[in-house]
Amino acid sequence: MILASVSLSSCSYENVEMMEVSDVKIHKFDTKGIEFTAKMRVENPNAYKIQIVSTDADLYLSGKHAGKAKLIDKVLIPANFNDIVEAHIRTDFNEGSLSMLPLILGVAMSQKLELRATGKVRAKSFLIGRNFDFDYSHEGSF
Repeated sequence: MILASVSLSSCSYENVEMMEVSDVKIHKFDTKGIEFTAKMRVENPNAYKIQIVSTDADLYLSGKHAGKAKLIDKVLIPANFNDIVEAHIRTDFNEGSLSMLPLILGVAMSQKLELRATGKVRAKSFLIGRNFDFDYSHEGSF
């Protein structure tokens, strides 16, 4: 079970937990970068919504640093929620396409890729916001 808590300052605040990542789907993988979605089961026991607004994360593909993972769309976690949310993420390769070519060719043949993201997520509710750390690995397929 993966646990991540958003520590927003409030008298009646309870931790929001990411229980698991159930599905990672790679939508685009080319010489410029990778784009994928991740479905996450989260529990927000609070009476107000929480919004994930940005990431400051490094993405690794099969152990090789690929670049910074950027959240394409904000992720809304409704109030009193215990279900699946989806995050849409894009990473532009930071070392250029030539250094990633062997990896791209290998993925094209196997149709599988080990993804690892590590860093911080920025969460907000009303005007209050905080960062929380995460480290997640998953084997994705096309």
